[in-house]
Amino acid sequence: MTVTLFEHEVRAFDWTTRDLANLERLRQVVGSDVLRATIRKGQRVIEATEQVGVLRLGNRTIQILPKIYRNGAADDNKQREREATRNLLYLLAYAGVLRVRDYAILPFLERDADWFEILTYLFASHLIEEWQRGPHRTYFRVDDETTVLKGKWRIATQLRRPERKHRLAVSFDEFGADNPLNRVFRFVVERLWAWTRVSDNRQLLGSLRQWLDEVTLLPQVTLADASPSLISRLNQRFETLLNLARLFLDGSSLQLVSGDTNSFALIFDMNQVFESFVTNFIRTHRTVVLPADKQSCDLLPQTRTASLSLARSNGRDVFRLEPDLAFRQGADFPILLDAKYKRLDSSAGSLGVSQGDFYQMYAYAHRYQCPRVVLVYPQTVGHPSSLGARFHLFDGNGVIEARTVDLRIDLAQPFAHQQLIAQMKWILAGGDST
Repeated sequence: MTVTLFEHEVRAFDWTTRDLANLERLRQVVGSDVLRATIRKGQRVIEATEQVGVLRLGNRTIQILPKIYRNGAADDNKQREREATRNLLYLLAYAGVLRVRDYAILPFLERDADWFEILTYLFASHLIEEWQRGPHRTYFRVDDETTVLKGKWRIATQLRRPERKHRLAVSFDEFGADNPLNRVFRFVVERLWAWTRVSDNRQLLGSLRQWLDEVTLLPQVTLADASPSLISRLNQRFETLLNLARLFLDGSSLQLVSGDTNSFALIFDMNQVFESFVTNFIRTHRTVVLPADKQSCDLLPQTRTASLSLARSNGRDVFRLEPDLAFRQGADFPILLDAKYKRLDSSAGSLGVSQGDFYQMYAYAHRYQCPRVVLVYPQTVGHPSSLGARFHLFDGNGVIEARTVDLRIDLAQPFAHQQLIAQMKWILAGGDST
């Protein structure tokens, strides 16, 4: 049984006390509510928040999707679920987490598989393709006992074992696939094999379990073990696979009950996904979205190499500032951009931009001496038109802008990319003069 909700939607659901315990544990791990289980008018219901993800509670699956589908699909539940799922996958592709191939995901969309199973298929099929091309191999040290001298003889070890004098304690370097990167993949394959309920996925993962047999299966792998530093110039082709593996290893992806593979959660931070999408979309299409006078700008995600702090304490910089995307031109910063996956309110005088977010943008403008700071929000279902506002600062000529990007489109279609490009170009050029 699969129940699909969109963010902030309420749906009837006969939750149990065990479900409540699982949701509470998930809240503690994520740091906020993913689902709220309440009673309305005497009926048990669940209410989605701004979190997006898949929860499996025994034989019941709850899928929470973002409201990013075309307005024309609003009256067809299945169609909007498919479009939202596909658009979420395309956001993840732009964010660098995975690569999307329409021919691969179409069968899953047609049979209404939840997007956890789609992600599992993309990971397994991609890993199989790369493994067939050749696994990442490195030299690693092997300590062994052999009947012939091979490599370095470990004499001290040999002397401590006189009863085994017929075998030589040796160390040698071996060129193979048993390395930290592949151990991450092996662990994720085992985890997904235990969780998947789709026969195609189980077959792919079963093949991978055999192919990865030469790789050590660790009892536990953490996000720190899957550091991006595992990727080098020699194994660059595995980067998206590692990014997807990190998604499965994130602290928000967990077994809700230890040892119970039937209860788990995989949750996305949509704020991070949207931030990475906006940043990488601008960088990918910079030649067409940047104004002519900004074409020479360096685009620095998270202000790479140019991060500043607000103050110093005990000789150390504190209160670090990291705009999502900084436009640097020589020594100047003509534009700073931040992406927020939040809902704006057209009825509010400030469009519902939170004071905390505005103070953060003010700090950017002041510290970077930046004349223009842009806040980008998603325009999702429920926003009938694009929203925008310009806030002129009293203590100078600076301005802080709030703009929306329309995600109520089908990102798989070429014209949708052109539509997004036109929106980004308009925003970066300054929009209207309000």
